[in-house]
Amino acid sequence: MSDGSTTTVSRRFRWGFLAPSNWPTWLGLGLLWLLSFLGHPFRWRLARGLARVYRRINPRRVGIMATNLALCFPEESEATRARWLERHLRLHVLALLDLGRIHRARRGTLTDEARIVDEPLLKRLWAEPGVILTVHSVGLEWAAAMLAETVPGSTIYKPFAGNPLLDWWFAGMRSRHGTLIQPRERGMKPHLRALREGKSFFYIADEDLGASHGVFAPFFGVEKATLPLAGKIARATRRPIYPLIGQLDERTGRYRLRLFEPVTLPANADREAAKAVNRVIETMVRDDPAQLMWSLKYFKTAPPGEGSRYPS
Repeated sequence: MSDGSTTTVSRRFRWGFLAPSNWPTWLGLGLLWLLSFLGHPFRWRLARGLARVYRRINPRRVGIMATNLALCFPEESEATRARWLERHLRLHVLALLDLGRIHRARRGTLTDEARIVDEPLLKRLWAEPGVILTVHSVGLEWAAAMLAETVPGSTIYKPFAGNPLLDWWFAGMRSRHGTLIQPRERGMKPHLRALREGKSFFYIADEDLGASHGVFAPFFGVEKATLPLAGKIARATRRPIYPLIGQLDERTGRYRLRLFEPVTLPANADREAAKAVNRVIETMVRDDPAQLMWSLKYFKTAPPGEGSRYPS
């Protein structure tokens, strides 16, 4: 999303980044850079092996994935959900190994290498910017970086806790084409301003930010704390809402940008608006369930009187 704007998340290199405490992070970033020069078959085989290791060393996080899938798809067999979980682990690790490719890609490369599902909708987005409503999918970073090549706009940035080096690295990746990235604490004003100026807003709408920030509404039939702001933002700025999800084809290593027809959502911030947002997200997830970041606690905030949905 390029517009030449400056970003409030600093891209300035600090000499403190070279401190010994940051050397493990530099090692990881260096490995991602090296992997970016290797072919997809190598990264795919590595991702398969690392996914098996991840499952063994992080059973708690894998338990969260299994719980989410069971809550959202109780009608599916246990074997089907297990297959989705295994495939998601491979996709997730492969997407992480691809971060070096995204970081060093030249302008236009990401668009050329992606597969666009419904190109007329992308052309409509170019001609009529709006709220790009998306989710935490394995292809999120690729989709955001790819759109940054051609779509002027802004997005919200959630800093890494206690790791300024990673903040600097990711800020560089996400803002190098001019995207205005703002920490969540800055609120919506910068993004509303950008929308009114004819730019787009890349809005990730699936997080559980707590009951104090949203309302409870069914998500795959389970009550979820939901932030129903998309319709209100669109109404205030007179902009359309484009549902979009970034997906990854593990066989080819190519990313898909899957766009859906623009939607109209209620402008009020109540249960009906939250239900409408969740229905849009459900449509995107059902397109290929393994693509969603199932490791997030989408149901961490339980309604009053209900206990935690996740194993302790």
